[in-house]
Amino acid sequence: MGANTNTNINTNTNTGYFPYLRIGKMNEILKQIPLQYISVVNEFSTRGIASAIGVSMTTVNNLIATMKSLDFVVGRRRFLFTRPGADYSVLIRTDEDAAKKILEEQTKKIEYFAVVKQELIQKGELTIFEIGEEMVKRYGKNWTNPLTLKTYGAAIATILDFTGFGHYRSGILRLEEEREGMDSPVPYLSVEKMLKILGALFPGGSEIHKLAAELGTEERRLSQELSCCRAMGFVRYPRRGFYELTEDGREITRSSEGLRKKKFTNHLLGSGYKKLIDRLQQQLHADDKITLVTLGDLLEKEYNRQWSEITKRTYAKKFLNWLRYSGIVVKVEGGYKLRVS
Repeated sequence: MGANTNTNINTNTNTGYFPYLRIGKMNEILKQIPLQYISVVNEFSTRGIASAIGVSMTTVNNLIATMKSLDFVVGRRRFLFTRPGADYSVLIRTDEDAAKKILEEQTKKIEYFAVVKQELIQKGELTIFEIGEEMVKRYGKNWTNPLTLKTYGAAIATILDFTGFGHYRSGILRLEEEREGMDSPVPYLSVEKMLKILGALFPGGSEIHKLAAELGTEERRLSQELSCCRAMGFVRYPRRGFYELTEDGREITRSSEGLRKKKFTNHLLGSGYKKLIDRLQQQLHADDKITLVTLGDLLEKEYNRQWSEITKRTYAKKFLNWLRYSGIVVKVEGGYKLRVS
């Protein structure tokens, strides 16, 4: 099954195109294309690329359709890389993190990604079939074959997953990661931000879009932060898009600073995050110190993920902030020590 390669396009914006290839396949093909073809000045043809890398014309047409949907390529019978497209196609070979940032910026400019992101924020998860159906409904596509719906849906889902918006696995794009081993979401915010969210929800709760505006936080990030608040037992989610405080959340909001720290500590030790503290205690020897490196490695292992060093450090900083606030760790020369048994 080939992608729709309608040639009646605007060479500045590729309206009407949607990703056909999954991100892994797109990247695999791009890495094979000789660098001399990746140019914002010199045009290339479908046949030329197909011949250069030894694949079918259909495969290249599917690649071009996908690249057009991301505004990485423009043209009709002959094509040019846009500047973001050329930069991405070169960086994906040597610096995946930098390439991801380029792709993430592109997705922020394209309407159909905004549509899927908003649906994901509201519903929490979307099947690739539902994503395909949403494109049909919104943009009048005539995709009737379920396999076609799933193909386009999977392509969009994998691109969002690759850029860090949601987590795609087994045909489902989830806003929160489906974890193995850990039932609680990754520590995503500081105690100070958590308390700020609780204060903003006091007393009667809020719709997420209003809460995001009040806090000056993107809805996607806020949704992930709220998932941590829920895991701590401070917030509940009674209906789609609406969050409110639990009774414990109300109490901690009204408490003095000393009592607030005590309540936070009790909730932390009574939550799924206690498993991380237990694992930390088990792996430390007498003279070992807790650092951002050791804590980041622990989080990566327990969440069964492979993160960049920057990501590990970010999550480690957040969780260390919780441990310090609750008094579970104490500062020593060269790091921290656990203070609880």
